[in-house]
Amino acid sequence: MFDGFARQWTPLAPVDDVRAEPRRIRIAGEDLVAWRSPDGEVGVLLDRCPHRGVSLALGSPCPNGSLACGFHGWEFGPDGACRHIPFNPDARLERFAATRLPVVVAGGFVWVFTDVEAPPQPPTYSAVLDGPTAATGPLARMDHVEEWDCHWTRAMENMLDFPHLPYVHRSTIGRFVRRRQRRDSRLSYDLVETDDGFRFGSRIDDGPAQAELSWYRPHGMSLDTMPEPRLMRIHVWCVPVEAHRTRMILSVVRNVQPQAVFSPAFDAVNRKVLHQDRAIVESSDPPVVPAGGVERSVPTDRPTLTFRTWYHRHLADSSVPDPR
Repeated sequence: MFDGFARQWTPLAPVDDVRAEPRRIRIAGEDLVAWRSPDGEVGVLLDRCPHRGVSLALGSPCPNGSLACGFHGWEFGPDGACRHIPFNPDARLERFAATRLPVVVAGGFVWVFTDVEAPPQPPTYSAVLDGPTAATGPLARMDHVEEWDCHWTRAMENMLDFPHLPYVHRSTIGRFVRRRQRRDSRLSYDLVETDDGFRFGSRIDDGPAQAELSWYRPHGMSLDTMPEPRLMRIHVWCVPVEAHRTRMILSVVRNVQPQAVFSPAFDAVNRKVLHQDRAIVESSDPPVVPAGGVERSVPTDRPTLTFRTWYHRHLADSSVPDPR
């Protein structure tokens, strides 16, 4: 299971999007079912009843927080344990559990781990997603989810790529780069490896450092577009749905004009920036980022090549066994 994306934390959905009614969400080729019990506990199971293999997302929530299969009414708790089998009062319920995946609610998202065994480390993400602090002051936030027709690696490397800004985003964030760009300009990076990826700033010629970008392995990034104490931090996760389908999760947090009246304008611009990338990324050939020298690269491709090297060494051939 989870071919090419095994044993990774990934945001499943914004926490407010997971409610009492079961919801099917596909991750790396596997269908999951997510729901929230009345006491707030989130359950994420493989979307497969252990009885006859039907979709649990077609079931219904129970008052006790269980999810009842729509086929025969078998009930499963958020921990996957079978709690009730109709017409079989003597059944040994411990034998009939559904497959639960490790779940964490953090930073405004429900996170799931792509293996049935709980990992030793929690998911890594930008701490500003946890909410306002004394340093940031009041915050406004926008979460947006959409799907693209591409492999997640092409979307991810695009999010780590600086040189495309003055071309793909020439009418939005790229216009600030174009002001500094000349025909003979030179782009350089101060890339630093971190425990969970890398971060870098960009310089054009001898100018000041541009916005700082961080990569969170395997498929997340954050981009700071304003100097402190102002905050406009853009987060994107490129979540694999299946081989040629990617769920783009965009979350933007700002302390600039955080009042709700300004949000529609800010949110529209951030969605526009995301949409400017879509056609370019979906046109990529081959669909998956290649290894080695299949494509021609130059020094300004350093961040994307670093991502590619990590992906092919550590993730491309990964999978976990199906537990049934």
